[in-house]
Amino acid sequence: MQPPDHQEIDHVQAHLNPTRPFIFTFTLFVLSSLALFVSGCSSSESTDYRQFSEKIDHDRPETDTQPDTTVADATPEQKPVEPAAQVETSSTAPVKPEVTVPPSEQTASVTAKSDAAPQNTSEKTPADTTLPVVAQRPDPKLRAMTKEEVAQEKSASEPREVKILVKDRSFRRTSPENALLVNYDDIDLLKVMNMEPVTPEAPDLMPEWLKNLDGKRIRIRGFMYPPFQQTGNEYFMLARDNQICCFGKNPKIYDLFPVIMREGVTADYILNRPFDVVGVFHINAESFDGELERIYTIDDAIIIDK
Repeated sequence: MQPPDHQEIDHVQAHLNPTRPFIFTFTLFVLSSLALFVSGCSSSESTDYRQFSEKIDHDRPETDTQPDTTVADATPEQKPVEPAAQVETSSTAPVKPEVTVPPSEQTASVTAKSDAAPQNTSEKTPADTTLPVVAQRPDPKLRAMTKEEVAQEKSASEPREVKILVKDRSFRRTSPENALLVNYDDIDLLKVMNMEPVTPEAPDLMPEWLKNLDGKRIRIRGFMYPPFQQTGNEYFMLARDNQICCFGKNPKIYDLFPVIMREGVTADYILNRPFDVVGVFHINAESFDGELERIYTIDDAIIIDK
């Protein structure tokens, strides 16, 4: 019996082991498919990233290009994500649609958080209890007074020696109603008779020319002290001036006195403007609770506002 040749042996082996060439062929197919898949993934990854970045650049609002000061002031939660982190996210996770926040809301949120941060730090740090230095004008009353100042203050508090300084004075007549033209210096008791303070005995100590003005119609110029109403005033206070003398502190009793209007005549408030009053002048010391209230009065008065 002849031994089988090689062809028959191979045929028998192929018949007995039919899967060996199939396994070899399948392995080659799997390897080639894997190589194609890897190369395809690498190319598609680059293409997808380029398309995604182009879409982001196209849809990104203009507010993303904000000044560096806004980003620096933002808290760590609000700082923008680095580009590398965005690439890794796009390659490993599905892309989520970007939500555009209006610029006003972004600015408001950044400002709110930046304002809240100093409050937290201020609670940790102790408060400054030192008082600020304030420039103040030195008070003369806080220093020691000189001998001259002491003498002046003492002489001002003590009553002056009453003596007639203006011994004679004449007045000219003027219109209307042939009134005597008088000014405030003529009835200033400090200038006329060196009286300070004014006492109830002042009418008896006046010079004769001043006493003779009592009951005479005079014309005098002054300012209206603010009355209680703007119009329809039946009386008001006539002041020597509208400066500190009569409007800022207690005026002298001869610098501010009442004027009673003529029957059926009223006066409107005249603001910060001098005017003339024509009326009957009276010298009469009136006291209230032991204090001298007034010494002069004008009644039956009219106003010459020119």
